[in-house]
Amino acid sequence: MYRLALIGLFVLFNSPNVSAQVSCGTPPEGLTIDPDPATTAQQVESGEATLKEFMWASLDKYRALHQDVPTITASLYFQCLTRQNDSAWHSDSTYLVFLTPDGRIFQHAKSMGLSGRMLKPEIYTAVLQALEVDPSELVDFQNMFATLAVAASKEGGYFDVGGAAGYTVVQFGEEQEMFPYIWIAGLDIGEEHLVPFADETVDPGNPSVTAKDVVDRATLKEFVNEAGRTILSLPGLIAFSQFRVALRDPNGPWQHDSVYLYILNASSRFILFHGAFPDRFEFRPLVPTVRDAVTGKFILNQVIQAANVSAEGGFVEYYFDDPTDATDRADIPKIGYARKFSLRPHTIIIGSGFYLSESDFASLTRTEVEATIFGDIVEGAAIEFSRSISGQPANYLWNAFVDANSQISLSISSTRSVTGYYRARAIMRNEVVGQWNSIPLNSGSRLTLELILNGSARVMRVDSLSRSNPVAAAKPAISIESGLSPGSPNPFNSSTILTYRLASPGPVRLVIYNVLGQPVRTLVDVVHGAGTYRIAWDARNEGGALLSTGLYIARLSYPGGVQTQRLLYLK
Repeated sequence: MYRLALIGLFVLFNSPNVSAQVSCGTPPEGLTIDPDPATTAQQVESGEATLKEFMWASLDKYRALHQDVPTITASLYFQCLTRQNDSAWHSDSTYLVFLTPDGRIFQHAKSMGLSGRMLKPEIYTAVLQALEVDPSELVDFQNMFATLAVAASKEGGYFDVGGAAGYTVVQFGEEQEMFPYIWIAGLDIGEEHLVPFADETVDPGNPSVTAKDVVDRATLKEFVNEAGRTILSLPGLIAFSQFRVALRDPNGPWQHDSVYLYILNASSRFILFHGAFPDRFEFRPLVPTVRDAVTGKFILNQVIQAANVSAEGGFVEYYFDDPTDATDRADIPKIGYARKFSLRPHTIIIGSGFYLSESDFASLTRTEVEATIFGDIVEGAAIEFSRSISGQPANYLWNAFVDANSQISLSISSTRSVTGYYRARAIMRNEVVGQWNSIPLNSGSRLTLELILNGSARVMRVDSLSRSNPVAAAKPAISIESGLSPGSPNPFNSSTILTYRLASPGPVRLVIYNVLGQPVRTLVDVVHGAGTYRIAWDARNEGGALLSTGLYIARLSYPGGVQTQRLLYLK
């Protein structure tokens, strides 16, 4: 069976080189003020200041920050600042807690795992009394805003009930359409102050695919989509704050063993929700730190890129040794899926993932695809593949991103056979710009393709793929000493020098193509010994005619590999 294990923000963050005390990243652009409050939490702890003074210094700083930078990024940056322990905002039991008007924790500076939970009625009643608010006035939604608007015009007050003491005020958020929060300073809120988890009555929804059902790419994709549809159906921020309880419930549909969801703000890349490690990551910025063992690229950047593939999101397959799992290895592929959703007025990214057990990994079948894309394609565009099965709609479960040389490298794997015909499509700026049908793939092989955006697909080469080491197999089967160096100059207006290296002797072919995939000039077609070679191209075709200004592609094929490079000719 598949082993369900943490992915996404777990294996990417929970590694020995990642500190639990994550910084808040770069201050928002345009911020000109000192972000710390004039009265600090340390001063309260030492007796030099009161909770009221700390609270109002915090409010003043919050308002000044949003006057400087009135964006959601400023709000999330502020919330992150309040979470930094041993800082001006947080010291021992002095810190800020934000409540939604129904008495649920929206943010807990000390323990984000309590977010979404409800204060016990007697404590929340004491908080409202300190604000001079009648709890009955908050039942009706319209009355709630009017009542809290009056409370926001006052100084707030102290409360003390059963050993729970603090200072509270009301502040309307600068974002989320002026949503009102109840701020508390000084109450060291813990489980003893909350309604027991077992007594919570939050409706978790009824997804058709739950975390327990995630066993492959198709179920992973539907699990994330079910989460997106459910969250988008919630009536507002209060409901979303409540729903976080359901998302964290280990006995509910959204978390099973170690499979969970994470939610990001797409514009700021701050983590809004993390199903496994809220204390470490919620309301903190996404910080890429862990690299793919094969490509060397930051894995989190690939997750964001996958979410931006199209309106349907995308997958990312990467290789990484989970340090928390003694049975995991770097050659066991991890699969993630992420998708953007519009949660007006903002856009969020929801993601999740899984990886294989050793037994499933042993039975894994796979094929590798390396392709050069010809046509007006840009770096970062996505090429997606789907099994082509008669009578069934395409389900694009594999994708890769076009690099600066108009190339992709794609792994297609499954515990079932991957042999068959596939269809593919190119997506650029959320639009399908090319489609291909009837691409034959076979298990245990590496296929080298040329894909032209007009729909033509050419199989250039088929090699055997070793199944013994997928990490090695995922890498190009060539020496790192072989390849095509960048043209110099590039762009060019008269001629450019192309340099290529060979690690072993063999046939070499260097051809210039236009963006339609049509060959315009063959520069080299010989057998070379190992070494370094240079050749000039003067922007002329085979007949000696000067070509028009535009983009051209140099394609070098040599023993063990193929490499391309873009060349821009400017008259």
